[in-house]
Parts: sequence; structure tokens; C-alpha cells
Amino acid sequence: MFKFVVLYKFMQDFLEIILYIILGFWLLRIIIKWAFPYILKYFINRMTKKAQKGFQEQSQGPYQQEKQSQQQSKSRSKSDKEKVGEYIDFEEID
Repeated sequence: MFKFVVLYKFMQDFLEIILYIILGFWLLRIIIKWAFPYILKYFINRMTKKAQKGFQEQSQGPYQQEKQSQQQSKSRSKSDKEKVGEYIDFEEID
């Protein structure tokens, strides 16, 4: 009799776990069906913005790109000059 009660309790717990797993997958499927279009729309918009930005950079003439790169290098060189410390000349020892 005791073995039957233990087996019954084990089967009841096992079936309950299986039921929770099935319900979990079912809910996950519903959530994915609802959320996937929004997530896909977000990533598509993000990629189109990046592509548009790349095309805009390409469509600018080489003169404008060169001018922008010179302005960036000037701003970098100013910040580099401020950060430069003392020059040390190292010699190799043979």
C-alpha cells in the first residue's frame, strides 16, 4: 500500500511538471508571435538608418569629405598637443 501511494505521488508530481512545461512553451509561443513583428520592425528601421547614413556619406563629393577629414584632424592635433608630455630618447644597449 505504501509503495502505491509513493508511486501515485511521484506520477502526480511528474505530470504536473509536464503540464507546466507545456503551458510555458505555449505562453512563450504566444508572446513571440506578439512581440516578434515589433522587434523585427525596430531592427529593420535601425539598419535602414545606418544604410541611409552610409549613402549620404558616399554621396558627398570628395572635396567635402576631404574638408571634413581635415577639420577632424585639426581638432585631434590640438587635443594631442595638449596631452603630449616630455620627450625621452631611449638608447639601445648592446
